[in-house]
Amino acid sequence: MSEFTGWGRTNDIDFGDYVEIEMLRYGVPNEYFIHKVIGSLESNCWRDAPIKTSSDEVLHGEIEKVLRVITCGIDETEVFKVRESDCIKLENRRFTHG
Repeated sequence: MSEFTGWGRTNDIDFGDYVEIEMLRYGVPNEYFIHKVIGSLESNCWRDAPIKTSSDEVLHGEIEKVLRVITCGIDETEVFKVRESDCIKLENRRFTHG
């Protein structure tokens, strides 16, 4: 099987990358959860960080680079958009135990 080469990427962070996004916690410090990027685009609609579990995507007045992500190990069926500047790219893919 061939390996993804990244050809045709338009953003620094794109399909196949992993990022950390700040998640809101009540009564304790916020945590950063790992998310897998499944796409990138420019949009004026994204979830604001820190992410709340029940938050919806919000329309903003400007167009920004956004990522379509899934939360690893929590709910891998829900895809949502988050602003690229709110994400921390994980360079090393060996971030989990095992």
